[in-house]
Amino acid sequence: MSSFIRFLKSSWNVFRFHNTLKQKYPTCSFEDSINIKGPLANLILGKNVQIQFNSVLHLGGMSWCQNKGKLEIGDHSCISPHCVIYAAGPGGVIIGNHFDCGPGVKIFSSQTVKNHLDSYLFKSVVIGNNVTLYANVIISPGVKIGDNSIVYAGSVVTNDIPPNSVYAGVPAKYIKSVE
Repeated sequence: MSSFIRFLKSSWNVFRFHNTLKQKYPTCSFEDSINIKGPLANLILGKNVQIQFNSVLHLGGMSWCQNKGKLEIGDHSCISPHCVIYAAGPGGVIIGNHFDCGPGVKIFSSQTVKNHLDSYLFKSVVIGNNVTLYANVIISPGVKIGDNSIVYAGSVVTNDIPPNSVYAGVPAKYIKSVE
């Protein structure tokens, strides 16, 4: 098959995919080059959600994650460019309303078990309402982030963050209360 025909088929599949998303979520916006892996049935979006350029959403639904996964994103939330959300496995990732994240944020509900490359740990991630994650924040499996919290750029969150808190660092530590 010629490269031009492959290009046309690929372009058609991308168009169909974006059209399917727009029909299911008419108030949401999906920029080019987003990559959604797994069944769309595992994706639940609120109103006016933005998923920006080159983001990856892994919805599970494959044998390695027990054929489970779920990603919920609340109203008026924004997934910035180059973000990765692995919502694979039981529990998945639940994000509240008015969520804002900077580019390169990574959120994981699964991880490979050390010394067992064919085994995985699954723990849900829950992010509250009005949460802001600045650029390149990493959220580990099992973390809960309370409402109105902020995590500064480059932080690695390995433990829960209470509501109305500002955290930063590797690993992320308490800085102050949200004013």
